[in-house]
Amino acid sequence: MQTELQNNKFNSKFFKFIYPKINSNIKISSYWGWNKSLVSNLSFKNSDVINNFFIKKNFPSILHKEKIFIVVSGKSKFKSNKKNLSLKKFDAVSIFSDSFDYSFECNKDTQLFIISSEKFKKRKHKSIFFNFKKDMKMIDIWGGRCLSRPYSGIELNIVLFDLKRGFSFSDQGHSNEQITWLISGSMSFYSDKIKGKLTKKKGVDIGFYHKHGGLSNGAIGFDAFFPKRNENKYKHKVNVIKF
Repeated sequence: MQTELQNNKFNSKFFKFIYPKINSNIKISSYWGWNKSLVSNLSFKNSDVINNFFIKKNFPSILHKEKIFIVVSGKSKFKSNKKNLSLKKFDAVSIFSDSFDYSFECNKDTQLFIISSEKFKKRKHKSIFFNFKKDMKMIDIWGGRCLSRPYSGIELNIVLFDLKRGFSFSDQGHSNEQITWLISGSMSFYSDKIKGKLTKKKGVDIGFYHKHGGLSNGAIGFDAFFPKRNENKYKHKVNVIKF
């Protein structure tokens, strides 16, 4: 089974976040992975609004499924009949239901990521709010050269990492799909037979049991795992607000 999957469509590949050249303030660049996973990069400007109707129109395959919205730059307000929040860098909102009205209203040019998967089950859970830095303890690995903050959701993991310049690593691979992208810095990266450079515009999708690793030039970014990892190092306490 493993050999079959390795030789099939579950190969490693690099991808780019490129916004389409259309006359719209809200720009979307999405990548769909081999596990029908989604990482979408949204850019919107002051006074623009992304709401549940926008999600229904543009992402119908992830409705009523676990999806995590992460602000990586700018400022916006999350408004709903359940909770109102002021969102800044590394704030995250996890939403399952699309039956209630909610919106992200931009106060300052904002970059927002949506992470989800078509394969997730439709679930009824409360929404969750937390900040990747303020609400979880940093895991210090290798003497401060790799700083990790993992979030364990219902069906996925998302890890915020900070890799110092000169840090290198190698992983033997795993069955979970891993999508890695940066929000600042760069790093050299390889996965199986491919080699390249990760930047803010170029991420990587790691194939089934593909050995992978890299050398950091100083990089901050995210790993998303589909399905979620079960190792203890990914089970990290996070202070959350449910609503």
